[in-house]
Amino acid sequence: MVKGYLLGQITISDKSQYKIYDSKIGKVIEEFGGKYLVKGGLRMVKEGNPSFQRDVLVEFKDIKTAQRFFSSQQFKEISKFRKAGSSGFLILVEGQLNS
Repeated sequence: MVKGYLLGQITISDKSQYKIYDSKIGKVIEEFGGKYLVKGGLRMVKEGNPSFQRDVLVEFKDIKTAQRFFSSQQFKEISKFRKAGSSGFLILVEGQLNS
């Protein structure tokens, strides 16, 4: 089955605002059956010059579920804290992880 992913790269500028977002987002991700594959952690840049400092990768059962998550009222309500406390980008990607 082809999965849906939310990929984000951000730089935190206001820890207090971002902490509010971070304390709520996990529950919303779980409500849509998502799970973190990457949330911060060690970063070893091998090529290029990424402009953001933190990486996030969330897996959903499919791209439609990822889209429903992204469009949900729950996500929109808490995104104001992420936007107030960080800059960066979020994209939805369809794909399959090979093991």
